[in-house]
Amino acid sequence: MADGSAGPRPGPTGPADCFDRSLLVHCGPSQIAEAATVADQPGSGLVITAAADRRRTCLDQARRLVRSGRFPRPLLLDAGRYTGVRRCDARTPFSDWWIDSQRELGLPVLTDSGYVAAGDAAGLWHLLQATARLGDAIALLPLHISWLTRTDARRTLTRYVALAGVPVALVLEHPADPFAEPGAVEGLLEVLDCGVPVLLLRCDISALGALCCGATAAAVGTVPALRHLYPVPPVSGPAPRVGRPSAIVGRCLAYRRTDVIARTQALFPEAGLWTCDCETCDGRDLSWIDRQPQHRRSLLAFRHSLRVLFDLRDGIFRSNLPNSRLSWYSRCRDAIWRHADVRWPVPGMLRRWEAALPALPVTRLERLDRQRPIALPADRPLPVALPPVPAAADHPAGGPGRE
Repeated sequence: MADGSAGPRPGPTGPADCFDRSLLVHCGPSQIAEAATVADQPGSGLVITAAADRRRTCLDQARRLVRSGRFPRPLLLDAGRYTGVRRCDARTPFSDWWIDSQRELGLPVLTDSGYVAAGDAAGLWHLLQATARLGDAIALLPLHISWLTRTDARRTLTRYVALAGVPVALVLEHPADPFAEPGAVEGLLEVLDCGVPVLLLRCDISALGALCCGATAAAVGTVPALRHLYPVPPVSGPAPRVGRPSAIVGRCLAYRRTDVIARTQALFPEAGLWTCDCETCDGRDLSWIDRQPQHRRSLLAFRHSLRVLFDLRDGIFRSNLPNSRLSWYSRCRDAIWRHADVRWPVPGMLRRWEAALPALPVTRLERLDRQRPIALPADRPLPVALPPVPAAADHPAGGPGRE
């Protein structure tokens, strides 16, 4: 297999069947080697997002990785057509070349979708129908955050996803953390209850919460730009200054800049937060990362953070889904108190998860725990016409999600 002669890997019976509460690593093409090393373990996999206008390069690198036989885990390719100032919209046709290339490599097929803007219900349905016609694909849904936070938009989203019956992979647009928005966690929980496999891409620590509540897979970005979808800026400006990287403080369930970690450790050395036993840190205090040369900090921070997430995942998922959810809830509550101990502001997503989880019925989670990802049967008829969009009276002017 190592001589490069390996052919395409046998595909799974359904487009999402190779995932089972999998924690994936979401990286760019330049990080494939390092990310694959961390993701090469049971219950993991890799998502590679193509750089702008460089999808062919991304496919060539994926082809080399697959045919080398060195990465036996699930692999998803994200064309990234929903990003940037010239991003495609939801009605943009899929590329036959992109779809067929994934099939040729034996990969789960992820559509090269455009962006689903606030209120674009027709575009959302067009994208889902086009995916269903492929018969073997996961619908990538890059969504304006209002699709989860607004009740009317969420109702439309969940109805259309259930009607189309295809696996979906959500990407959420937000300038910082989408799950800090009121209603975002509740919206995700409703999508997870649609009866189809749901993946969450370009995420951070909330990936663990999604997995605890029934997501088929969730991907954590190696860098901030891959931990959510940034909105398109109104005007172009200078490139952001590259500062210190962020690393996860495990007991706080939060990313913090390495220099902030070092300063806070000096102020609160007895807080019980700083020693890390992950494979990268090997029992050292977290401040050691900030003392490394600049060119090493980012690499060490991302290795440490991913390994901490896998350790957290293994600790939380020791039993069935309802118990995992309770474990995640208790860790969120503990993390809130840990922030208070060192006078850090509490991330909004921790409070959102803490508030949402007690309202989630255990009986629903037990049902999700019994469900297996099921592909859309080839002979399943699609609805002939577009389901009606909620009446205009249900929305404020401009449609759901207008800022």
